[in-house]
Amino acid sequence: ERRIPLKTEPADRSEPQRTCIACRRRDEQSALIRMVRRGDVVVNATAPRLPGRGAYVHAGCIGLLEPRKAIRRTFGAAAVLDPDFASRNAG
Repeated sequence: ERRIPLKTEPADRSEPQRTCIACRRRDEQSALIRMVRRGDVVVNATAPRLPGRGAYVHAGCIGLLEPRKAIRRTFGAAAVLDPDFASRNAG
């Protein structure tokens, strides 16, 4: 039986791969910012690593979160992005 590799499989498994919730591209976990929901606010959970269901975003994709409704899709309708997080990590 011949196995056909999926296009989404990373070629090198040396580091975990995660998907950016804004642009939907896969990248190494270390290249992304981890976010978690605390109450109704979505905060940076990269360092220190906070517990909870996390999602990942590229620093350059933070501006895409609102227009693409990625925060609401991932964390629920009541979730909002922490304004300090957006201003510190944009660009």
